[in-house]
Amino acid sequence: MTTPLTLPDGKAVAIELLGLALPSDVLVTSKTPAGADLNGKRVVRLLRIGGTADVRGWGDPSSRDRPRFSVDCYAPTEGAAMRLAQQVRALWELLPGQVTDGGEVTGVSEETGPQDRPEEPNSGVARVGMTLGMSVRPPRISS
Repeated sequence: MTTPLTLPDGKAVAIELLGLALPSDVLVTSKTPAGADLNGKRVVRLLRIGGTADVRGWGDPSSRDRPRFSVDCYAPTEGAAMRLAQQVRALWELLPGQVTDGGEVTGVSEETGPQDRPEEPNSGVARVGMTLGMSVRPPRISS
């Protein structure tokens, strides 16, 4: 019996690749540190907000997932948050062709560029966000 193909987890692929590409002091995650633990840190949070799968059949290697993400960049100041968002935006464009154990990025998109997403007043953190997309297929398995 053939094991059916499982679509890759695009969020996990994106988090892994951005985590490898960004400086080690930047946390790339799907969940931000709680409360004051976020203050003074540089954090990139990816939330999957939709997307579709392109499945031609579970055994077809051209099947892929096309997730959309809300990407939030947190830093101590507005300027630092915007610079982090610009860095993420530039790295996003370099993702096609990169492969992890979980999948291969075949394309990327940008729906909205970096924009202010204010946090609660006096929270000690600034946030800049954008909406990005990607296309990811299962990694090719060598026989």
